[in-house]
Amino acid sequence: MTMQSKVSLTAFSTRRYAYACLGAAFGLALGGCAGTPSSNVAQATQVEYYPTCYQPVQQLRDSDSAMTKSVATGAVIGGLLGAATGALATDNKDKRGRNAALGAAGGALAGGAVGYYTQKQQQITDDKQRIGSYASDIDASRQQIDRSVAYAQASQNCYKTEFANLLQMRKAKTVSDDEGRKRLAEIVSGLKESNALIAQVDGRTSEDLDSYTQAYEKDLQQVGVQRQDVVAAAAPAPVPTTSKKKTTAVKKPAANVPGEAVTTETSLQKANASRAQSKQVAAAGKAQLDVVCSSPDLGDWAPSSCKA
Repeated sequence: MTMQSKVSLTAFSTRRYAYACLGAAFGLALGGCAGTPSSNVAQATQVEYYPTCYQPVQQLRDSDSAMTKSVATGAVIGGLLGAATGALATDNKDKRGRNAALGAAGGALAGGAVGYYTQKQQQITDDKQRIGSYASDIDASRQQIDRSVAYAQASQNCYKTEFANLLQMRKAKTVSDDEGRKRLAEIVSGLKESNALIAQVDGRTSEDLDSYTQAYEKDLQQVGVQRQDVVAAAAPAPVPTTSKKKTTAVKKPAANVPGEAVTTETSLQKANASRAQSKQVAAAGKAQLDVVCSSPDLGDWAPSSCKA
Protein backbone atom coordinates (compact mmCIF):
# COMPACT_ATOMS: atom_id res chain seq x y z
CA MET A 1 0.00 0.00 0.00
CA THR A 2 1.40 3.38 -0.96
CA MET A 3 1.87 6.26 1.48
CA GLN A 4 -0.81 8.23 -0.35
CA SER A 5 -3.27 5.35 0.09
CA LYS A 6 -2.55 5.20 3.84
CA VAL A 7 -3.15 8.91 4.19
CA SER A 8 -6.39 8.64 2.24
CA LEU A 9 -7.61 5.78 4.45
CA THR A 10 -6.75 7.72 7.59
CA ALA A 11 -8.56 10.78 6.34
CA PHE A 12 -11.59 8.66 5.42
CA SER A 13 -11.60 7.01 8.86
CA THR A 14 -11.39 10.35 10.64
CA ARG A 15 -14.15 11.83 8.54
CA ARG A 16 -16.34 8.79 9.16
CA TYR A 17 -15.81 9.32 12.90
CA ALA A 18 -16.66 13.00 12.52
CA TYR A 19 -19.87 12.31 10.63
CA ALA A 20 -20.85 9.72 13.22
CA CYS A 21 -20.43 12.40 15.89
CA LEU A 22 -22.58 14.78 13.88
CA GLY A 23 -25.29 12.16 13.49
CA ALA A 24 -25.29 11.40 17.20
CA ALA A 25 -25.43 15.10 18.02
CA PHE A 26 -28.48 15.70 15.87
CA GLY A 27 -30.11 12.57 17.26
CA LEU A 28 -29.70 13.92 20.77
CA ALA A 29 -31.00 17.30 19.73
CA LEU A 30 -34.18 15.69 18.45
CA GLY A 31 -34.56 13.11 21.21
CA GLY A 32 -33.65 15.08 24.30
CA CYS A 33 -31.67 13.85 27.27
CA ALA A 34 -32.63 11.18 29.77
CA GLY A 35 -31.38 10.49 33.24
CA THR A 36 -32.15 13.79 34.96
CA PRO A 37 -32.03 13.88 38.78
CA SER A 38 -35.80 14.25 38.99
CA SER A 39 -36.28 11.21 36.75
CA ASN A 40 -34.37 9.16 39.33
CA VAL A 41 -37.06 9.92 41.94
CA ALA A 42 -40.25 7.93 41.48
CA GLN A 43 -43.47 9.93 41.26
CA ALA A 44 -45.16 7.68 43.81
CA THR A 45 -47.52 10.05 45.62
CA GLN A 46 -51.20 9.31 45.01
CA VAL A 47 -52.74 12.77 45.26
CA GLU A 48 -56.28 12.67 46.63
CA TYR A 49 -56.62 14.93 49.67
CA TYR A 50 -53.76 17.43 49.38
CA PRO A 51 -53.28 18.61 45.77
CA THR A 52 -52.19 22.06 46.98
CA CYS A 53 -49.34 20.52 48.96
CA TYR A 54 -48.22 18.36 46.05
CA GLN A 55 -48.29 21.16 43.48
CA PRO A 56 -44.88 22.61 44.52
CA VAL A 57 -43.45 19.06 44.48
CA GLN A 58 -44.54 18.73 40.86
CA GLN A 59 -43.16 22.19 40.11
CA LEU A 60 -39.85 21.16 41.64
CA ARG A 61 -39.78 18.07 39.43
CA ASP A 62 -40.73 19.99 36.27
CA SER A 63 -38.26 22.81 36.91
CA ASP A 64 -35.36 20.46 37.49
CA SER A 65 -36.21 18.34 34.46
CA ALA A 66 -36.32 21.36 32.15
CA MET A 67 -33.10 22.83 33.53
CA THR A 68 -31.18 19.56 33.34
CA LYS A 69 -32.27 18.85 29.77
CA SER A 70 -31.13 22.25 28.55
CA VAL A 71 -27.72 21.95 30.24
CA ALA A 72 -26.95 18.27 29.79
CA THR A 73 -28.18 17.94 26.23
CA GLY A 74 -26.28 21.05 25.22
CA ALA A 75 -23.12 19.71 26.83
CA VAL A 76 -23.29 16.33 25.10
CA ILE A 77 -24.13 17.88 21.73
CA GLY A 78 -21.31 20.37 22.27
CA GLY A 79 -18.88 17.53 22.85
CA LEU A 80 -19.95 15.63 19.74
CA LEU A 81 -19.95 18.71 17.53
CA GLY A 82 -16.61 19.76 18.98
CA ALA A 83 -15.11 16.39 18.15
CA ALA A 84 -16.54 16.47 14.63
CA THR A 85 -15.37 20.01 13.98
CA GLY A 86 -11.92 19.23 15.30
CA ALA A 87 -11.63 16.15 13.13
CA LEU A 88 -12.71 17.96 9.98
CA ALA A 89 -10.69 21.11 10.60
CA THR A 90 -7.43 19.90 9.12
CA ASP A 91 -5.97 17.35 6.73
CA ASN A 92 -2.90 16.75 8.91
CA LYS A 93 -3.21 13.34 10.59
CA ASP A 94 -1.62 14.33 13.90
CA LYS A 95 -3.52 17.62 14.12
CA ARG A 96 -6.78 15.89 13.24
CA GLY A 97 -6.45 13.53 16.19
CA ARG A 98 -5.44 16.29 18.56
CA ASN A 99 -8.26 18.59 17.45
CA ALA A 100 -10.84 15.84 17.74
CA ALA A 101 -9.71 14.99 21.26
CA LEU A 102 -9.62 18.65 22.26
CA GLY A 103 -13.02 19.27 20.73
CA ALA A 104 -14.59 16.35 22.57
CA ALA A 105 -13.07 17.37 25.89
CA GLY A 106 -14.12 20.98 25.36
CA GLY A 107 -17.74 20.20 24.68
CA ALA A 108 -18.33 17.52 27.30
CA LEU A 109 -19.57 19.26 30.42
CA ALA A 110 -20.53 15.83 31.74
CA GLY A 111 -16.81 15.10 31.92
CA GLY A 112 -16.55 17.50 34.86
CA ALA A 113 -14.45 20.57 35.45
CA VAL A 114 -11.80 19.71 32.86
CA GLY A 115 -14.33 19.43 30.05
CA TYR A 116 -16.16 22.55 31.15
CA TYR A 117 -12.92 24.53 31.35
CA THR A 118 -11.77 23.34 27.93
CA GLN A 119 -15.13 24.29 26.47
CA LYS A 120 -14.84 27.80 27.88
CA GLN A 121 -11.30 28.08 26.50
CA GLN A 122 -12.59 27.30 23.03
CA GLN A 123 -15.58 29.63 23.26
CA ILE A 124 -13.87 32.68 24.77
CA THR A 125 -10.20 33.35 24.09
CA ASP A 126 -9.92 36.58 26.09
CA ASP A 127 -8.94 35.66 29.66
CA LYS A 128 -10.81 38.45 31.41
CA GLN A 129 -13.98 37.95 29.40
CA ARG A 130 -13.85 34.23 30.12
CA ILE A 131 -13.45 34.87 33.85
CA GLY A 132 -16.48 37.14 33.74
CA SER A 133 -18.51 34.60 31.77
CA TYR A 134 -18.49 32.15 34.67
CA ALA A 135 -20.81 34.50 36.56
CA SER A 136 -23.74 33.82 34.22
CA ASP A 137 -23.36 30.04 34.62
CA ILE A 138 -23.05 30.38 38.38
CA ASP A 139 -26.10 32.66 38.52
CA ALA A 140 -28.13 30.12 36.53
CA SER A 141 -27.28 27.39 39.04
CA ARG A 142 -28.08 29.71 41.96
CA GLN A 143 -31.47 30.55 40.47
CA GLN A 144 -32.19 26.84 40.08
CA ILE A 145 -31.25 26.25 43.72
CA ASP A 146 -33.42 29.15 44.87
CA ARG A 147 -36.41 27.86 42.89
CA SER A 148 -35.95 24.37 44.30
CA VAL A 149 -35.68 25.70 47.84
CA ALA A 150 -38.86 27.76 47.41
CA TYR A 151 -40.81 24.78 46.08
CA ALA A 152 -39.52 22.44 48.79
CA GLN A 153 -40.31 24.93 51.56
CA ALA A 154 -43.82 25.52 50.21
CA SER A 155 -44.46 21.80 50.15
CA GLN A 156 -43.04 21.25 53.63
CA ASN A 157 -45.09 24.08 55.13
CA CYS A 158 -48.28 22.84 53.49
CA TYR A 159 -47.85 19.24 54.64
CA LYS A 160 -46.93 20.47 58.13
CA THR A 161 -50.20 22.41 58.33
CA GLU A 162 -52.24 19.49 57.02
CA PHE A 163 -50.59 17.11 59.47
CA ALA A 164 -51.59 19.40 62.34
CA ASN A 165 -55.12 19.52 60.93
CA LEU A 166 -55.22 15.73 60.75
CA LEU A 167 -54.23 15.52 64.40
CA GLN A 168 -57.11 17.80 65.32
CA MET A 169 -59.51 15.81 63.15
CA ARG A 170 -58.61 12.62 64.97
CA LYS A 171 -58.96 14.18 68.39
CA ALA A 172 -62.35 15.55 67.36
CA LYS A 173 -63.26 12.18 65.83
CA THR A 174 -64.30 13.81 62.58
CA VAL A 175 -62.37 11.40 60.36
CA SER A 176 -62.60 7.63 60.06
CA ASP A 177 -59.63 5.35 60.61
CA ASP A 178 -59.63 4.34 56.95
CA GLU A 179 -59.61 7.92 55.66
CA GLY A 180 -57.14 8.98 58.34
CA ARG A 181 -54.67 6.33 57.23
CA LYS A 182 -55.01 7.41 53.60
CA ARG A 183 -54.47 11.05 54.52
CA LEU A 184 -51.40 10.29 56.60
CA ALA A 185 -49.98 8.03 53.89
CA GLU A 186 -50.35 10.85 51.36
CA ILE A 187 -48.57 13.30 53.67
CA VAL A 188 -45.70 10.86 54.24
CA SER A 189 -45.38 10.06 50.54
CA GLY A 190 -45.42 13.73 49.55
CA LEU A 191 -42.74 14.62 52.08
CA LYS A 192 -40.57 11.70 51.02
CA GLU A 193 -40.82 12.67 47.37
CA SER A 194 -40.08 16.32 48.09
CA ASN A 195 -37.07 15.38 50.23
CA ALA A 196 -35.69 13.05 47.57
CA LEU A 197 -36.07 15.68 44.84
CA ILE A 198 -34.37 18.47 46.77
CA ALA A 199 -31.51 16.11 47.63
CA GLN A 200 -31.06 15.15 43.97
CA VAL A 201 -31.17 18.75 42.80
CA ASP A 202 -28.69 19.76 45.49
CA GLY A 203 -26.30 17.04 44.36
CA ARG A 204 -26.37 18.07 40.71
CA THR A 205 -26.15 21.81 41.27
CA SER A 206 -23.31 21.25 43.74
CA GLU A 207 -21.39 19.34 41.07
CA ASP A 208 -22.02 22.14 38.59
CA LEU A 209 -20.84 24.81 41.01
CA ASP A 210 -17.74 22.77 41.82
CA SER A 211 -16.91 22.62 38.10
CA TYR A 212 -17.46 26.36 37.69
CA THR A 213 -15.32 27.11 40.73
CA GLN A 214 -12.42 24.96 39.55
CA ALA A 215 -12.50 26.51 36.08
CA TYR A 216 -12.70 30.02 37.55
CA GLU A 217 -9.75 29.37 39.88
CA LYS A 218 -7.74 27.91 37.00
CA ASP A 219 -8.27 31.07 34.96
CA LEU A 220 -7.27 33.24 37.90
CA GLN A 221 -3.98 31.36 37.93
CA GLN A 222 -3.67 31.96 34.19
CA VAL A 223 -3.80 35.73 34.69
CA GLY A 224 -1.64 35.67 37.82
CA VAL A 225 -4.32 36.66 40.33
CA GLN A 226 -4.72 35.12 43.78
CA ARG A 227 -8.28 34.26 44.70
CA GLN A 228 -7.88 35.70 48.19
CA ASP A 229 -7.15 39.03 46.51
CA VAL A 230 -10.39 38.74 44.54
CA VAL A 231 -12.30 37.88 47.73
CA ALA A 232 -10.86 40.99 49.35
CA ALA A 233 -11.81 43.13 46.36
CA ALA A 234 -15.36 41.71 46.35
CA ALA A 235 -15.90 42.37 50.05
CA PRO A 236 -17.79 45.51 51.12
CA ALA A 237 -15.44 48.40 51.75
CA PRO A 238 -14.65 48.48 55.49
CA VAL A 239 -15.07 51.69 57.42
CA PRO A 240 -11.72 52.99 58.70
CA THR A 241 -11.53 53.24 62.49
CA THR A 242 -9.58 55.77 64.46
CA SER A 243 -8.53 56.08 68.07
CA LYS A 244 -6.39 58.41 70.12
CA LYS A 245 -3.44 56.04 69.94
CA LYS A 246 -3.45 54.96 66.29
CA THR A 247 -5.39 54.91 63.07
CA THR A 248 -6.33 51.58 61.50
CA ALA A 249 -5.75 51.87 57.79
CA VAL A 250 -8.06 50.23 55.29
CA LYS A 251 -6.18 47.63 53.30
CA LYS A 252 -6.56 48.26 49.59
CA PRO A 253 -7.27 45.27 47.31
CA ALA A 254 -4.56 44.14 44.93
CA ALA A 255 -4.33 46.40 41.90
CA ASN A 256 -4.23 43.51 39.42
CA VAL A 257 -7.70 42.16 40.27
CA PRO A 258 -9.89 42.51 37.15
CA GLY A 259 -13.46 43.68 37.56
CA GLU A 260 -14.69 40.54 35.79
CA ALA A 261 -13.20 38.42 38.58
CA VAL A 262 -14.97 40.50 41.23
CA THR A 263 -18.28 39.97 39.43
CA THR A 264 -17.78 36.21 39.27
CA GLU A 265 -16.61 36.03 42.88
CA THR A 266 -19.71 37.89 44.03
CA SER A 267 -21.93 35.50 42.07
CA LEU A 268 -20.11 32.50 43.53
CA GLN A 269 -20.53 33.74 47.08
CA LYS A 270 -24.27 34.20 46.53
CA ALA A 271 -24.52 30.72 45.02
CA ASN A 272 -22.71 29.16 47.97
CA ALA A 273 -25.14 30.91 50.33
CA SER A 274 -28.06 29.44 48.37
CA ARG A 275 -26.34 26.08 48.46
CA ALA A 276 -26.13 26.22 52.26
CA GLN A 277 -29.81 27.15 52.48
CA SER A 278 -30.70 24.20 50.27
CA LYS A 279 -28.96 21.83 52.65
CA GLN A 280 -30.84 23.37 55.58
CA VAL A 281 -34.17 22.90 53.81
CA ALA A 282 -33.29 19.28 53.00
CA ALA A 283 -32.44 18.66 56.66
CA ALA A 284 -35.69 20.33 57.76
CA GLY A 285 -37.66 18.06 55.44
CA LYS A 286 -36.09 14.95 56.94
CA ALA A 287 -36.77 16.20 60.46
CA GLN A 288 -40.39 16.91 59.57
CA LEU A 289 -40.83 13.41 58.15
CA ASP A 290 -39.45 11.94 61.38
CA VAL A 291 -41.99 13.94 63.40
CA VAL A 292 -44.87 12.76 61.22
CA CYS A 293 -43.84 9.11 61.27
CA SER A 294 -43.13 9.00 65.01
CA SER A 295 -46.25 10.83 66.20
CA PRO A 296 -47.68 8.98 69.23
CA ASP A 297 -51.16 10.29 68.41
CA LEU A 298 -51.23 8.80 64.93
CA GLY A 299 -48.92 5.83 65.39
CA ASP A 300 -51.53 3.23 64.46
CA TRP A 301 -52.21 5.13 61.23
CA ALA A 302 -48.55 5.28 60.17
CA PRO A 303 -47.98 3.71 56.72
CA SER A 304 -45.37 1.03 56.11
CA SER A 305 -43.35 3.60 54.16
CA CYS A 306 -42.46 5.24 57.48
CA LYS A 307 -40.24 2.24 58.19
CA ALA A 308 -38.58 2.28 54.76
